[in-house]
Amino acid sequence: MIHKYFRTQTLLLLLLPIFLSGCGLAKLSRIQKESNLVVVETTLAKNLGTLEGLAKTGNTGLIVKTARAHSSYSGFLEDKMEDAEIAGDSETADEMRSQAIGHYVRAEEYAFKALAKSDKTFEQPRTVDLNAFEKALQKLKKKQVEPLFWAAYAMGRGISLQKDDPMQVIDLARVELMMGRVLELDETFYFGSAHLFYAVYYGDRSPAIGGDPEKAKEHIDIVDKLNDGKFLMSKFYLARYYAYPKQDVKLYKQALQEVIDAPQDIYPGEEAATSLAKSRAKRWLAQADILFDPELEEGDSE
Repeated sequence: MIHKYFRTQTLLLLLLPIFLSGCGLAKLSRIQKESNLVVVETTLAKNLGTLEGLAKTGNTGLIVKTARAHSSYSGFLEDKMEDAEIAGDSETADEMRSQAIGHYVRAEEYAFKALAKSDKTFEQPRTVDLNAFEKALQKLKKKQVEPLFWAAYAMGRGISLQKDDPMQVIDLARVELMMGRVLELDETFYFGSAHLFYAVYYGDRSPAIGGDPEKAKEHIDIVDKLNDGKFLMSKFYLARYYAYPKQDVKLYKQALQEVIDAPQDIYPGEEAATSLAKSRAKRWLAQADILFDPELEEGDSE
């Protein structure tokens, strides 16, 4: 007699192509080509629940897609949080931050669930001994880079949104180990975004605690090289995590303006990433007068 659970899982797998061909999920599969960010955000929001349902089949690919979707949606919530902070709306900013953290937590859970299929160490990634955690990371192969990256990304972004919580910040060491392993296995994965993690790591902290804008720029330059300068987010990072810490207002404005002025089809097939970079560049360029001392620009023009 076939076990009921087995029958259910088999049925879900058989129905999977039907689900994936549905309107929403079909859009989701092509989401990176969508230049309209409202469509991207809406598509993600509408399909998170469906993806979570499909992930219950235990299919590793679907589990990882669910992790990525939660992380991607969190990015939109972070953008709304920044908009609210700029507008002085602390209540909305706090709500958006809370929601973003929640989705990063879900993303982290799903990504580690995929990794745990290869090593049970990843079932308790934040509490397992750090040495054991590092040993487990060294056993991972290139085929596991995708869940590893999204686990590290989600954990890292969640920590970034909770910088005042020492119990969160302590786990940044695990994120660094994971991103370091991603670089060892495949530094090109997802536009080379593990390098952008290190751009933030070195560019968003003071020299007293390890900050180093020049090291940040080294990683940004690698991303530029990997993508032939087509991945505009690297130019945004150049402004945000190199020019700003260096208080180089000229480079800051130049880099952001280059993002804004770039053709929408500069990176064919990755229009969503291009639109996101442009949106963030506009927001940060509008804040230049607040972020920099006006005398810096005056002195530069003399």
